[in-house]
Amino acid sequence: MTAHLIHSWWRFGLMTALTLALTACQVGGPQVAATDFASACDAQMVGTYVDGQGKTGIKGSVLLKEEGTPLPSGYVNIYPDAISNLLGPSQFISAPTDSDGNYQLEVPEGVYYVVARKRLSGQSTGPLSPGDFYSEHQRIMTRVEAGKFVVVDLPVVIMKAPMFFKSRVVDRQTETGLRGVLIDGVGKPVMGGFAMAYTDPEMKRLPDYASTLSDELGQFTIYLPEGGTYFLSARIHAWDMPSPGEPYGKYGGETPQAVEVATDSFVENLRINMAPFAGPYQPGKSRRPF
Repeated sequence: MTAHLIHSWWRFGLMTALTLALTACQVGGPQVAATDFASACDAQMVGTYVDGQGKTGIKGSVLLKEEGTPLPSGYVNIYPDAISNLLGPSQFISAPTDSDGNYQLEVPEGVYYVVARKRLSGQSTGPLSPGDFYSEHQRIMTRVEAGKFVVVDLPVVIMKAPMFFKSRVVDRQTETGLRGVLIDGVGKPVMGGFAMAYTDPEMKRLPDYASTLSDELGQFTIYLPEGGTYFLSARIHAWDMPSPGEPYGKYGGETPQAVEVATDSFVENLRINMAPFAGPYQPGKSRRPF
């Protein structure tokens, strides 16, 4: 695992008017051209660059979403990819946000996922728990350009239920796994969701493994430590059981279909159809993702 880097603070530089593409899709690598990045991701221009005064990195504010007030003592995590579903240790981590919620850290130029978190324990790492603060969707991407800082403001909300996978995400690429697409009811790809793998057809529990976030084509990858028999489902959120209307689906439909995976090989072209969840919501079932 890449070591964390914590950087010191300095004041904002001269603003420029250059805007930035942010989206929730997966990209092929950190050196993607700006035009390719925007085109591939169907991006919306939502950010700004500032003069880095000889430095390169990311800066901004972490704010409470509802109140719009700054969140001090939070941390911003920078991921180069979504293999870990943005849940494990990150490649870079900021110093704690200051009293105005500001953060700033140097990172090499490239494309990154940016996530904000604050644990009530005060720790910079570790599983999130109810009452902690976090970026609601955790799918914000940004491009860092040499000699500039990109300003990314991050609204956070309070986590109301524990995430239902913690250690079960394989946070590195392996030679064994599953690849496929998430599709909605009209055949369109579902972006920003993830697939879950279970070792038995009883899926009302913590998943054994979770995929990367699905990209703009709905594509996902589940990296596995070894082969075996797996049952798959898919959804959008990583906590609680599905809420009514949340996209949800099982591979094979209502009767889950087993997928056999051989060690050191991938099963390709899996398709999980997702539809609005119609079951009743049961409070207290947050560790049973249905």
